[in-house]
Amino acid sequence: MRRIFALFLITLCFALPSQRLEAIPFFDQLPDFKVRVEGDRELQDWLQDELEKLRKGSSVLKTYEDPRDVARYEQGNLQKLLRSRGYYDAIVRHSVANDKITYRVNPGPQYLIKSISIDMPGRLRQGFSGLPLSEGDPLEAESVLGGVKAIETYLQQNACLLNVDVSYRATIIRSEARAKLTYRVAASPEVAVGQVSIEGLSTVDEEFLRDKLQIVPGDCFSRQKLDAARLKLLRTNLISSINTRVSEPYAGQVNVTFVVKERRHRTLRLGLGYYSSEGAGVSAGWEHRNIFRRGEKIEIESKVNPVQQTLKAQLTVPQFLREDQNLAGKAELSNEERDSYTAESLTVGATVFRTLSKHRTASLGSELKFSQVEEEEQTGSENYQLLSFPLGLKLDTTDNILDARRGATAALELKPYVDMGDTDTRFLKTTLVLTGYRTAEAMRFDPTLSVRIKAGVISGLNNFELPADERFYAGGGGSVRGYAYQSLGPRPLVEEPDGTFKLGDPIGGRALSEISLEGRLRFSETWGGVLFVDGGNAYANPDPNFSDLYWGAGIGVRYITSFAPLRFDVAFPLDKRDDLDDDFQVYVSLGQAF
Repeated sequence: MRRIFALFLITLCFALPSQRLEAIPFFDQLPDFKVRVEGDRELQDWLQDELEKLRKGSSVLKTYEDPRDVARYEQGNLQKLLRSRGYYDAIVRHSVANDKITYRVNPGPQYLIKSISIDMPGRLRQGFSGLPLSEGDPLEAESVLGGVKAIETYLQQNACLLNVDVSYRATIIRSEARAKLTYRVAASPEVAVGQVSIEGLSTVDEEFLRDKLQIVPGDCFSRQKLDAARLKLLRTNLISSINTRVSEPYAGQVNVTFVVKERRHRTLRLGLGYYSSEGAGVSAGWEHRNIFRRGEKIEIESKVNPVQQTLKAQLTVPQFLREDQNLAGKAELSNEERDSYTAESLTVGATVFRTLSKHRTASLGSELKFSQVEEEEQTGSENYQLLSFPLGLKLDTTDNILDARRGATAALELKPYVDMGDTDTRFLKTTLVLTGYRTAEAMRFDPTLSVRIKAGVISGLNNFELPADERFYAGGGGSVRGYAYQSLGPRPLVEEPDGTFKLGDPIGGRALSEISLEGRLRFSETWGGVLFVDGGNAYANPDPNFSDLYWGAGIGVRYITSFAPLRFDVAFPLDKRDDLDDDFQVYVSLGQAF
């Protein structure tokens, strides 16, 4: 029953239509409304949706208290929307009853395009493939502007105009419900690029940035290429602002100057967090993003809590051997004191990341880990010298890595291990993580549905032959909230002094299954809330099973900063185990759970 109730809370946020939500005072203080268009359901639904979007982003409406003032203001918005779809003779009336507004629309005829002409020099017109609209099409603003964009794109890619200025004029013929559409390209000289210079640098190597520009003297001049070059400089994370200065034409050439302002290259970070099962923790980090003047980044970070202490250093080298490739080298010291094992380790390694496309990245690396692991149920400790060659592939279409609202990710990692001290110790660790985000922007509080699925398998050795710190565990803030960290999974039977048996501490497993579902709401620019359900488990056998999960659910608050949300979650175990699980768990940290 508790499981069903938790799922119901999240489903409720997304199952109700926006009109129902707006009828709830908690969700909206504006009067409810309905748009009526006789004989045209598609236009009616479109006007309804567009007016809802305008409501959400309007600061003017928030100042009105009388529903009639709201109706008069929105009646003007409806007229503009109708004109954007070609309804120039539309009549909109409104009525207010019981604090509910009804808009009745008589759209009249939809104006069509009678003729299209393009005022463009013949030398530029040659090769133009045409417009995305034609005679007889509706006179819709989106299509007309699409024609402007098509001409601009063609000129930027096929001409060397100093300025690309495309305008349009629509001449309305009311007696025919038609319009004559004319596009005009303003006169501008064609020029080539002369000298290219960068001003404002103090610590960044100029040649490093020049390679990013991909603009050299003699190139065909293009404002589009200048914008692309500016974006590439900003993506180095070394530049905070860029202005482009173009000289007056001389002898068919223009000089281009990029005036830049360097970003501060050093950052000092301090973080605090709290998990019920792990206690309070602190993290500190220092970062230099231009250590050798060509965008090389060094990061040093330390994290300390009662059960784990780490010190990590990483050097990232951009454009390693080729422009679309980065090299990251790291060294990490770690000490863990878990319920079932303690582990001390030193890890060194390097990984090459290659950008395959805008959203796809592949990685290949080598890693050597020296560790000493002692398990509670075994005598003595084991020493390992694990050499691995991690291979990864990631797809990422999200809009924000720390607070995604749309898009998805898919990350697959294959990590083969061999123990240099005992070459018979070989195993393969495979992990797959999928996430998805969908935001209903037309609804109040921008509800976002977020999903995460994780599965892992280790093959090659049985459970007790694997190092305890390399096995899979479930439970905790980044796994199944409501249960203590690494508390889910196989547990051995331990004999008590009186001869009875009880479950021992979790020993980890060779397989992992996790699934999380979150409903996120934004109440203001700085505050949000979350309802969530997590499920997961670890297994002794390498067979992930999504039907044998432990479930937890809870509620959270988000304080949204300019960097990332600060989260506070309270979670409850829905499959509480006597003498093993607490009534609830608390999590405080920076960034969303996933």
